[in-house]
Amino acid sequence: MFSTLSGAIRRLSLALGVIAGAGTALLMLTVVPDLFSRSFLGEAVYGMAETGIFLLVLIVYLALGSAQVRKEHFHVGVLDTLIGRDAQRWIWVLRFALSALVCGVFTWYASKGAIDSTLSLEQSYAVIEYPVWPAKIVVALGLLLLTVQFLMDLVDALTTPQYLPDGGHEGAPDHAGEAP
Repeated sequence: MFSTLSGAIRRLSLALGVIAGAGTALLMLTVVPDLFSRSFLGEAVYGMAETGIFLLVLIVYLALGSAQVRKEHFHVGVLDTLIGRDAQRWIWVLRFALSALVCGVFTWYASKGAIDSTLSLEQSYAVIEYPVWPAKIVVALGLLLLTVQFLMDLVDALTTPQYLPDGGHEGAPDHAGEAP
């Protein structure tokens, strides 16, 4: 059951990472015409700056879970080289537990803000009216998936005797380190 759920969430995180990557291309498609218009026509394309901000939020927050699935977030491994394998496992358990706790707090706060923003249909009033609430939903969703990923990594570390964060360990559950 956990393996199936874990695999599905990991695939969702990876798919959202692909969407974040597509957001990068879309960001270029919004910035270039705006720069061209400003440079040669002396006029900005209305809404492009706001769209660019939303795309940056989408790119960063939708990619968080995907980066954790692939173990691409940085960590300081100085202590890892000085201790044995069993102690390393418990250090990873502590890392994942603290990361899940901190991300969980951020997720709660972002979700509360997203709900309030959505209920009020919050808008940004710069050059044009632009909805803010979709970006807040993306932030909450990205943080939620990162929190869940940390929890799944915590379960992997707790249930795998010779745990390594990249999944390259003997006795690993079928879902450990899975990056379909």
